Amino acid sequence: MQVVKHIPTRVALRLQSDLHDALIEEAHKRDLTMNALINKILSKNMSYDNNVSVVQCVTMPHELFLEMINQMSQNSINEIGKGGPRIVQKLFSLIGIPYDLEHVIENYFVILGKYCGWFEFSHKKQFGDYRFVFCTGKDQKWSTFVHAYVKNILNSLKITSMNDSVQDGIVIFEFACKDLL
Repeated sequence: MQVVKHIPTRVALRLQSDLHDALIEEAHKRDLTMNALINKILSKNMSYDNNVSVVQCVTMPHELFLEMINQMSQNSINEIGKGGPRIVQKLFSLIGIPYDLEHVIENYFVILGKYCGWFEFSHKKQFGDYRFVFCTGKDQKWSTFVHAYVKNILNSLKITSMNDSVQDGIVIFEFACKDLL
């Protein structure tokens, strides 16, 4: 296994004074150095630009989006969730990433969890057994949508024998996938 070393590179930047002041203030709020904050912002934007915004995205207030979801029937939510695999496959095709479980975890679920606000995502893999936890908030229909969306993605990856549940804004998937070891 090759170990990748991240060697810091010194770079000089010219910043507008109001931007500099805003960065200092934000770094202080987050208890970070300004350098750490700038690295975090750049890393987030690069990850998002390279992994999510390759396909057309719409930005809207969360409350408006939830209102749209709440107006939908259960059947409509499940039908929209069926589009998950097509969307992720298109995204991966555009950026040249193989459509497999490990890449879906790292290049889709992790990125959405960190940067898009859909959910908080955590996962565990041990001896071919996987556990995915999506914390979606308290909105039941949103949790139902995330469940349908993720389940369809996992089914498209030929993961069919799984335990899944939705309760109190927590969506959980547990399954074994021995051939990915």
